[in-house]
Amino acid sequence: MIVVDIRNIFAERNIQLSDVNNEYIYYLEEKNENGQNELFVLEYDRSSRKERLIANYSLEDPTFVEHLFTFEKTILLILENGSNSLWLIELDKKTGMEKNRKKVVCTGAFKECTALDSEHLLITMSPDSDNAEIFRKYKEVTGCDSLCYLYDLTDNKKYFVKSSLIAKAGCSNIKIITVKGEKFAVILDPYAEEDVKENFFKEQRWVHSDIRDNIWICRLAELEKEIELGKEIITKRCIASADIKALVRYMGVAGNKIYFRAKEFKSGTEKICSYDVPVNRLEVETTLHSNDDSVMYIVEESPFKIYSILEGVQQKYVKGLVNSEVELEYDSEMGDFVSCMDNRYVITNRILHSTEDNASFKYCFIYDAKLNKYESYSCNSYVKGNTLILY
Repeated sequence: MIVVDIRNIFAERNIQLSDVNNEYIYYLEEKNENGQNELFVLEYDRSSRKERLIANYSLEDPTFVEHLFTFEKTILLILENGSNSLWLIELDKKTGMEKNRKKVVCTGAFKECTALDSEHLLITMSPDSDNAEIFRKYKEVTGCDSLCYLYDLTDNKKYFVKSSLIAKAGCSNIKIITVKGEKFAVILDPYAEEDVKENFFKEQRWVHSDIRDNIWICRLAELEKEIELGKEIITKRCIASADIKALVRYMGVAGNKIYFRAKEFKSGTEKICSYDVPVNRLEVETTLHSNDDSVMYIVEESPFKIYSILEGVQQKYVKGLVNSEVELEYDSEMGDFVSCMDNRYVITNRILHSTEDNASFKYCFIYDAKLNKYESYSCNSYVKGNTLILY
């Protein structure tokens, strides 16, 4: 476990962490100076313990929401206020110089965005008062509530996404993974929320449509090219599917494997399965005892891990089920389990309330199970892989 303590850097500052790697931490800071809202894009060098200003912007619109995406050589900053437009700013990571600045106008109201890679931004838009009829007709044809666009930073062009699968998935249901140096898009295509789908199973004698969850995978470069060519059907393969009798839900990724949860409604059996991308192989990793109310499951998405947490009178018992061999217990007074590193260090969070000044204080605990001792810090915490950040 590596602990990065930057509480002295971030003390009493409005910080939004964006990315953590082995060398640097990237984040945004917004503050008001002389009545003007200022936005700072910052970098923290983990070896030298120094902070560096990459870029600074005065925000004329106080309602702007910031989205930051970092890549090997560039940083992509998106500023939006829920309207039909957004500002796209591409920065050189080393110099902070602007490589690109565009105002992108779309149909509807901004809903969400995600950077597929350093050159492509996916944008989804929701209905607004000016375009409600367009969205209504679009949903009649495609079944999609949102419009979707792909913005190519290389040629500074916006492409309407004609694939109803991508438009339906939106940004939050598309996960970008890297396997053996190649990027893939994992597209999550659930039919409905879990309780809704299970209700369909209970009433299936009245249901005649294909009630199905799917998880798809495709090569990212191929997906981007097909969107730009206006393809309605994209090249993909299905790695998991469940009809009305069951469900599948994406859980995370580790190494070459994609992990998902599969549940059969009739028996209540719930399993964690994996799909090995290079060898095209499915495996059952473990079975969950989801009917046991005394057991809670904690999931880390990337790299994927899953733990079972059993709460006793004074202790909590932790057992790693997938990609973790931990088996230990800790004092319940330390709060809620967050992660376990090196099968030894338990990270927990607890919020304490003060009745005197009506304030809340967040504490991070680090429990060393080998030495049976713990440390506590009054601060925020962030876990990324084998790194714990205190700020």
